Amino acid sequence: MSAKAQTHSPKAPAGRWHRSEAGTIIAVLLVSVAILASLVVADRVFGIDYYDLVRDPNAIARNPGYFGIVSNIGIIFWIVGATAALQAFAATFVEGATPLRRTLLAGGLFAALMGIDDFLMLHEAVATMGIPEEVVLLPHMILLGALCSCAYAVRAITPRLLLVGSVLSMGLSFATDMAPIHVGGATFVEEAFKLVGILFLTTYLVAISHQALRHGGASKRPAIG
Repeated sequence: MSAKAQTHSPKAPAGRWHRSEAGTIIAVLLVSVAILASLVVADRVFGIDYYDLVRDPNAIARNPGYFGIVSNIGIIFWIVGATAALQAFAATFVEGATPLRRTLLAGGLFAALMGIDDFLMLHEAVATMGIPEEVVLLPHMILLGALCSCAYAVRAITPRLLLVGSVLSMGLSFATDMAPIHVGGATFVEEAFKLVGILFLTTYLVAISHQALRHGGASKRPAIG
């Protein structure tokens, strides 16, 4: 094969690449310093032993390691879906405000909110202040509605049944939670529906993220290096 027939990806200017890398390193260090400084403030100002902030909750409470494992698995899948969707949304910036990118944004924000909520138990903490749970969950419902609306516009080119399964499962989980049912196994049913809903949503977000990266502007850009 002749040299003319060979194609090479254009290389980015070394100076610009190094400046970008240096900026990323500085940002990582600043975030690290901010987190570590917050530990010092919590310890010195609020009297919260930093040792309690860096240890596993089960280790502190001397609980078995399997306590909360299903909840933790759900959180992992929430964040996986959120990361995939938001990364694909950012990577396809050159595509503009397409329906698929709007779906990625709405889905990524919803999954991120749900993951953070489950991790920090936010809506449970707010509910103890006397605010009805329905009101506390309003932001979640708005983002889920936005996701469904955006997903409807791209239903013909996306695995829509995965999203339908997710919404149906999470709806049944919410209904089970709100229903005045006090029988053995009710919590298991609620959490089972929730886990299935999380898995369906994560699979949907990963699938459309792959689709966006494969067919969007990110896959058409020249490689850097």
